[in-house]
Amino acid sequence: MQEPLRRPLILLALLGLFFTFRGYHSREGDQAYRLPILLHLQNSARYATDPFVRAFDDFNPHRGILTLIDAVSRPFGLSASLAILFIATFFLTATGLDRLARSVWPDRPPSVGLLAFSLVLIAQAGNIGTNHLFEPLLLDRLLAFSLGWLAFSFAISSPRRGILASSITLGLACLIHPSVGLQLSMLLAGSWLGWFLLIRDEELSPRTTLLSLLILASAIAPGLLLNLAHSDKLLNGLDPDRMRLLSASLQSPQHMLPHLWRLPQWLAFASYPLLAILSLISSRSAPPPLARKRLIITLALTLLGLALAWYGIEHLAHLRLTLFQPFRMATIARGLCLVFLSGHLLQLWQREAFFPRLRASLLLVSFTGDWSLVVATLFEVASLASEALRFRFPRLAPLTVLTLGLIFLSRHDTESGHIPLLAVIFALVFLTLALPHFNSPNRPITSHRFALRLLLCWLVPLSALAANFLPDSLQNRLTVALIRRCRFTEQPLDDIERLALWSRTHTPPSARFIAPPGQKTFRLWSRRSLAFNRAGSPYQAAALADWYERYRDHVAFEGTPEAFVAAYLLDKRALEKSYDTLSPVQKAALAERQGADYIVASAPSGSTAQRPDHPLTLLRVEGRYAVYQVNPASKIASSRKNISTKR
Repeated sequence: MQEPLRRPLILLALLGLFFTFRGYHSREGDQAYRLPILLHLQNSARYATDPFVRAFDDFNPHRGILTLIDAVSRPFGLSASLAILFIATFFLTATGLDRLARSVWPDRPPSVGLLAFSLVLIAQAGNIGTNHLFEPLLLDRLLAFSLGWLAFSFAISSPRRGILASSITLGLACLIHPSVGLQLSMLLAGSWLGWFLLIRDEELSPRTTLLSLLILASAIAPGLLLNLAHSDKLLNGLDPDRMRLLSASLQSPQHMLPHLWRLPQWLAFASYPLLAILSLISSRSAPPPLARKRLIITLALTLLGLALAWYGIEHLAHLRLTLFQPFRMATIARGLCLVFLSGHLLQLWQREAFFPRLRASLLLVSFTGDWSLVVATLFEVASLASEALRFRFPRLAPLTVLTLGLIFLSRHDTESGHIPLLAVIFALVFLTLALPHFNSPNRPITSHRFALRLLLCWLVPLSALAANFLPDSLQNRLTVALIRRCRFTEQPLDDIERLALWSRTHTPPSARFIAPPGQKTFRLWSRRSLAFNRAGSPYQAAALADWYERYRDHVAFEGTPEAFVAAYLLDKRALEKSYDTLSPVQKAALAERQGADYIVASAPSGSTAQRPDHPLTLLRVEGRYAVYQVNPASKIASSRKNISTKR
């Protein structure tokens, strides 16, 4: 197969494998509460009374990605536009990381770039800040990160030639996600200065460095001005202490507060720079190429910035720094470390012996879990130490570490990380014994064999795509499982989504609902206004205060905001169960206070008979949930005297 055609086809195979193992989940997660903002922009009558959606009328940092989705969806439809832009994000990320890794490891085969990209697709461990390197749905930050990888590949491979391309790319990132784009731009600006000061590089003269900074500032200015024009309203309406309490501790604690991240996350994150250092130590190129020196400085600046951010958030309690969410750059730090690791893994595999390939395989699979990555890293440290110190029995120490690590995982790891590690060990032993040529150089792959492998990579996603278009009468457990793996179209998969679709066609467009606080998808799937849900939280202080009051009202909580936040951090699911325990009269009163006409709540038991004077009229039942309509206030006026919102 010709090389110019081979590389894109390999990326296409990787996309099929990603869909197979990670899936594709449109209209879920963050999309569930950002797409309604797009639908409102397309038609102002939609969500006209939705507090969350209307909070973005003045300040909308998602306008760039929503404008892009809108432009693509007009000729192709919303589902197709989400898939098209996701695939574009996939290939942008692949191009950036491939180019970056090959410039950093010029002494390795070109496949080092594809390996670096594959590591990014696999890696889920160590996600402090809870932003994965690559996720199975289209997100504005994911697209901005993909542009960031491309920009850094231009700049690191050739700072002088890459000035314009990297600046324009980061300018686009600022349009898509102003916060991520600005953080990436700050990192690149600091990198240019660091390269100029610390490296003897003919490409970076004082004039070139200054020109780079000016061009970068000019490129990102339009995106920042467009998205942050009304950002002065962000902090109006709450005092700083209350704003920090509600935004950092209640709205997004998983993104903002480092002390809430688990110990395994921190240890797994620390494994990334440790593996990067080990990769550099074990590399045998002297002197190292300039691109590798540049990447070392960029990684060091990223880690230094994260350390300063941790201090500013945890010790100085700096509000604006906390809201800036600087730990998004921990995602970039992990990716940069994986670029270094890709050269080391390829070197291990090319040694064509069982033990080096075992080390490479264990590291590769360990990125799916926090504790498993820690164990694999310790195993690699022991292996490198044994080689460097020339132990008499060089395999004894690393195998002892691996054995103890597997025992620990089997007893303490909630993710059962020992299972994939053991599977890799047994698979490698089997292949080595059963296939004598497994550790020898691979035979060339013919076009027919490659086509067969490509088809196998796409077997699951293509089957899922076909299942997405089957009518409901032909759906079965297999097709539902395929759709759940790769949902390319608007296919409901749970009771709430089916109930929301029914509500879209059986309630007026002006209808307003209340629903269980933790449900994310009802607003999007019903295309009806929702008085409150936890995930749909605004950014402006005044709107955030209103969101908090609605949250408190939905769970019938009486107490200080500090007590509410403490209860939320202790067990948010237990807190939100209060909604389910409200009586029908209390739910009707809650709906009236929230300006709602309809209620989503647990379905009634089959034996429950509804009296004519009941405050709620049952409209539809879907599995565990039901939609009720609130009876006119006159019918429950006499009951409201007895309403108590206390638990």
